[in-house]
Amino acid sequence: MRIRIRMIVVILACAGAAACGGGSAGSASQPAGSPTIPRAVATDLAARADSVAASLDAQRGCAALDQARQLSTALDAAIAAGRVPAALQPQLQATATRLVAGIRCTPPRPPAKQKPPGHEHHHHRHKHHGPGQNDQGGGD
Repeated sequence: MRIRIRMIVVILACAGAAACGGGSAGSASQPAGSPTIPRAVATDLAARADSVAASLDAQRGCAALDQARQLSTALDAAIAAGRVPAALQPQLQATATRLVAGIRCTPPRPPAKQKPPGHEHHHHRHKHHGPGQNDQGGGD
């Protein structure tokens, strides 16, 4: 599963980077008529994807999930602002959705409570012998 998530992050980063704008139409780096994402948007999305991957590599699932959600939100904002071409939107949205769905946040267990030193109490039942000491009450 880790490899699959890593691949999704790479696909998302590559999709953003490959569709970067910046070259002139018809240049060797950007074929004429292909949809482009502004370089700043693509760089931001790729950096966010890299952060998700780094958190996953460090086995910080909760941080990775939070970052993946932020990545998805940033992608949605870029789409809403008209900065992502319609032709690229379905693939990027689907990839971001799969990324978020594929990350599990399992918070670390809290450390076991330890008794402070010197507070060891031994509770023993002491039987008291003598008049009235063992009465349960209700002797009327």
